[in-house]
Amino acid sequence: MLIAWLGIIHVGATGGHWAVTEWFLHWTMRSSVRTAALGIKKPSGFESAKHLKVTAVHFQMSCAECHGSPDRRRSPEMLAMLPPPPDLRDTVGNWKDEELFVIVRDGLRYTGMPAWPGAGRDGEVWAMVAFLKELQMMSPARYKELSGAKDTESGDTLSGCLACHEQGIEGNDPIAPVIAGQSNAYLAEALRAYRKGSRESGFMEVVVSRLKDADIDATAGDFARKDGLLSSTPRARSGDERTLSLVKTGDPVKKIAACQACHDGRNPLYPLLSGQSRTFLIEQILLFKQDLRGDSPTAQLMSRAVRHLTVEDVARLADYYASQPLARDDRINAETAPRWRF
Repeated sequence: MLIAWLGIIHVGATGGHWAVTEWFLHWTMRSSVRTAALGIKKPSGFESAKHLKVTAVHFQMSCAECHGSPDRRRSPEMLAMLPPPPDLRDTVGNWKDEELFVIVRDGLRYTGMPAWPGAGRDGEVWAMVAFLKELQMMSPARYKELSGAKDTESGDTLSGCLACHEQGIEGNDPIAPVIAGQSNAYLAEALRAYRKGSRESGFMEVVVSRLKDADIDATAGDFARKDGLLSSTPRARSGDERTLSLVKTGDPVKKIAACQACHDGRNPLYPLLSGQSRTFLIEQILLFKQDLRGDSPTAQLMSRAVRHLTVEDVARLADYYASQPLARDDRINAETAPRWRF
């Protein structure tokens, strides 16, 4: 305590560590990660490249500065850190998938590596692990194509959003929702919830933290006015009797609310579900069931509404809404729609 109080122990990064200290710290870190990874089960098919778009954009915005990328070397400032962040293309192969999951989810103490911003979003973390595995052999051209490097760094908010939320159902990443044509009120509220932290997502929290109120309002308005995904094609009446019952009337016996009670386009604070990907819909319903979607009034309401859905019910509803085209008559002007209070 006296030596520490005197301040004679140099804590500057310029001196580095003794070789034995550096070895011991690295050995301790690897042992800790190995133990934390015990019992973690890798989800089947997590390596699928269908998630590379969103994860590449996140890596470009949040990780490339420290770890470099196929299109970008680590800066001298990053290399002067203690310890310096590794070039992941050289080191990812030294870790098991489950160990990478632990590092991305929990971060590494005393290294500057942060924990994943969205608590409980294990699906996002596994998506990042899949991207890191692909990063090892990724060409600069492929990385630029996926990450939209110029758009995400240009300061153009709309272009940055389009890097993930492309305006076409076929082109949209399955884990990124279709937001064109949603109401201005819903989009602005969602963005502010991400910024506040009352709605969690490691991907979105990082992006929205950089936006001012004016940016949020402008972005919400731009996407609300986009009609690229809207179609006048009559809606197909697909789904079995159980599915249609859940959509129209719910299940009063099991205390399951009808989907159309909120998501029929009349209330601007609720999103339209038609045309969203099956992957996205299933993930969101399960997050609500587990109370991991946030603590806003609408999130609490949804958690109660879906709490008693079975796994089969979740799959039914996801299949149903994913198969429905987003029709023009679904969207009702927020100014004329009734205002609900919570």
